[in-house]
Amino acid sequence: MSSLPVPTQRLRQLALWLRATRVKAGLTQHQVAQAAELYTEVYGRIERAGMIPTVPTLQKICLILKLDYQSLVDRVMRGEEPPED
Repeated sequence: MSSLPVPTQRLRQLALWLRATRVKAGLTQHQVAQAAELYTEVYGRIERAGMIPTVPTLQKICLILKLDYQSLVDRVMRGEEPPED
């Protein structure tokens, strides 16, 4: 099973959005990882743009972080930066 290449910039954008949203929600990487049924190390790699999550995994993370999946994907594809506090 092969995956489509993801531009590094888009992967970094996704990681920034996930981290910013998690921090704003007051959650730790461990808490999100547990809820998503992932190892904390795996979730950490996703947030550091070191790993591309599968669509089902990203959808699960979005539910946990109360993010709309399609909206997140659209924002990442447009290159939008996450809002800062």
